[in-house]
Amino acid sequence: MQDSDARLPAEIDASSLADVPEGPPRRILLTGATGFLGGFLLTDLLAASDARIHCLVRAESAGSAEERLAAQLRDRGVPEHWMSRVDVVLGSLAKPRFGLTEEEFSALARDVDVIYHCGAWVNLLAGYQILRGCNVTGTQEILRLATRSRRIPVHYISTMGVLTAAQGAGTVSGYCATKQVAERLVAQAADRGLPTMVHRPGVILADSRTGLVGRSDWFVHLTRASIRAGCAPDHPGLLPVGTVDFTSRAIVDLSLSRRAEGQVYHVVDPRPLPFTAYFQGFAEAGVDLPIVAFDTWLERLRDLGDEVPRSTLRLAVETLRQMMPAQGQEAGDPLVAVPAHRTPPVLDAAYFRRLLDFLGRDAVGALPAR
Repeated sequence: MQDSDARLPAEIDASSLADVPEGPPRRILLTGATGFLGGFLLTDLLAASDARIHCLVRAESAGSAEERLAAQLRDRGVPEHWMSRVDVVLGSLAKPRFGLTEEEFSALARDVDVIYHCGAWVNLLAGYQILRGCNVTGTQEILRLATRSRRIPVHYISTMGVLTAAQGAGTVSGYCATKQVAERLVAQAADRGLPTMVHRPGVILADSRTGLVGRSDWFVHLTRASIRAGCAPDHPGLLPVGTVDFTSRAIVDLSLSRRAEGQVYHVVDPRPLPFTAYFQGFAEAGVDLPIVAFDTWLERLRDLGDEVPRSTLRLAVETLRQMMPAQGQEAGDPLVAVPAHRTPPVLDAAYFRRLLDFLGRDAVGALPAR
């Protein structure tokens, strides 16, 4: 099924289409704006441009979608009046034409000047078939929109996990497999004349300024569980990482400063982070997390019982088992460096204190008082 999914329909072809007008975009379509990285992209696109941002959101009503988007901006300290440049497009990536009518779909294709496709169903435990509709078919519909009437540049937000999927190394998650197939669709669209750019984040860490984290992120689950257990698992892996603010700003900088011509960017800190070094960073912030054998860590988590939900434990265990040492910079597709002026934030004691403070305040899975 994956091979057939990776064949782009013949009618999705930009070779005979006209380009969108040159210059800064007037209207942007953003998917995934209600997610963790997507919320930062929404904020940074509003800050870096004068464009109106059309956000594809799956919701019961425009009002509820607007509230979710407004909450994203509030979480990031954005002025409320910025919402005046945000428009809701009610729809679902899993549906043909996102569930829009032919007229609505065509009107959207005529209006927008660039597409940022960050939306995806991120679930590292679900199989390929479950995630296929949103992650693979959804990308195909984005490419269909981008070739409906003009060549609309597409910025596809992928993941460094596609390197593992492409090389067939280890047990590949259904999520990484869907992203790898989606990248193949984007590459074929580029071969047919569509301006594209692929951005591959690694493990997305907390906001360096506030400690804000993605509540459903597997690495956040792993961090919370380890803090509760009072130890962290030993693992030899190197993590390709980037704080969420660094990742988002780098994507926006690259997309606005360079032509979309089929490039692939690894949007990560050039220095991979040893897995154990991340947890050792908490010690300077006042929380000692000794590194213990993997089985010992599992036993500590089991001893906590209901304090760590079984779903969290399973997610952490399965993801760790899938982890591979970080790929070298030369691995995979050609790598283009992130903007030189976007120096990755230092993960120092102050950074880990901000992360701990946020986790302690967060109503979802708050940590015990230190």
